[in-house]
Amino acid sequence: MVQFHLIPFTCFLSMQLALSGDVVSAFSVPKQTTLTTRHQNVKRDATSPINSKQSSFSKSDSESSRVIASFLLGATLSFMGMVSQPLPSVAASTTIMDPMPGDVQGVGAVTQSKLGQSVRGAVIGGAQIADSLDLQWERFSDKLRDESKCDPRTNRRMFDNGTRRDGTKIGNPVLGALCTPEPLKAVDDSVVAVVTKLAEDAMLEISNLDRSKLKEAEQRVADKVRPAFARAAASTSSIETSNSADADPELVQKQKRQEFNRDLYVQMRTYGEVLTFQSSASTPKSKSSVISQQFETSWGRKMLQELAPNANRKDYSSPFPKPDPTDEQPYDEASLLDALGGISVVLNKLQAAGIVGHWEISIPEDDFWNVVTIAVDDDVSIGGEILARESKLPLSGSPVVGLVKAAMEGTRIPYKIDTFFIDPTTTKQELYNPSQLLVSLGDLGQ
Repeated sequence: MVQFHLIPFTCFLSMQLALSGDVVSAFSVPKQTTLTTRHQNVKRDATSPINSKQSSFSKSDSESSRVIASFLLGATLSFMGMVSQPLPSVAASTTIMDPMPGDVQGVGAVTQSKLGQSVRGAVIGGAQIADSLDLQWERFSDKLRDESKCDPRTNRRMFDNGTRRDGTKIGNPVLGALCTPEPLKAVDDSVVAVVTKLAEDAMLEISNLDRSKLKEAEQRVADKVRPAFARAAASTSSIETSNSADADPELVQKQKRQEFNRDLYVQMRTYGEVLTFQSSASTPKSKSSVISQQFETSWGRKMLQELAPNANRKDYSSPFPKPDPTDEQPYDEASLLDALGGISVVLNKLQAAGIVGHWEISIPEDDFWNVVTIAVDDDVSIGGEILARESKLPLSGSPVVGLVKAAMEGTRIPYKIDTFFIDPTTTKQELYNPSQLLVSLGDLGQ
């Protein structure tokens, strides 16, 4: 359940920096932000989520407004005590308006002035302070974990946000890892084969290649990446060439999961290269995004047809209550529940096949039933998905995301989708090891 209880200080600082335009051109601002939500230690995928409804911040092109914003940034930082020397408003105004040597005007004057230099120094120092504060919060947040307290509905550890002076709770408890871990089931090779073949079928559907050409392209990519994956799986190298019945069953299962992760990554990288090659240099990014979305939706639709052909709202499974039928919603509740029923059936089969672990779907009532979250623990393909995102590949290769997009397409309900990679066990960045995929559907029907 994505519910923000704390915005780290760095987020506030980033919002201030966003107002200043070119003033901050001298620094690098991280693109990835860690957020504290109901699911702990969330790293948002900011590189490639495809939203059914896109939103953006409008920026004024007026030079004067950017100068004013720059001045407000300096004043804000000065007020917060992070500017080494106070910036009097009169002096700042004079500096902004007076031309610099060489007839440098406008924003250039600000960035090269004493004000601009002071702001840059203040922001760098402020960012260092913010990093320290965020780290202290992470340590404090981990200490709030109650190892003996579990959420009764989800069986997850609870992170208490603390209490006010009057004894009332601050916000809702944040959910972490399962109190009673559920190990992954044995890998079902037949289901793995179905998932990968359906991805191939979806690619053939939107490309002009035949199956043999696509297989050749996959083999070339596999030859490139196999050594890297082999090094990552060095712990199981002792059984890679062994067919002995005495091999450790757990190691055999670990190897199968690594192979599925590798093979799916190879497919997605190959398909991304094919789509890029078939697109001309003049093809707009928006069209490439549409093609990528077409692939994911087609893949998900084929999984629904193969693994959940007759699923409906009766198959919907969740530890949380369904939307209140007496509350009016801006969407067709029956269609939404039918879609979630199909997702539930497929996730059950993927879980039984050892491809994903424990999962849960929730429609938080405190979000007025306008948000759906789908949390999937121990997603076997999450390593390849993260590698694909960090490499900025066109396709991420998440069966879960494709499944969700296809199910929602059938509802004709407008929505916005975000994906997060989560480590539910800790908030410590140095221990960050994501194992959970969280898909958030927001702005339903809007």
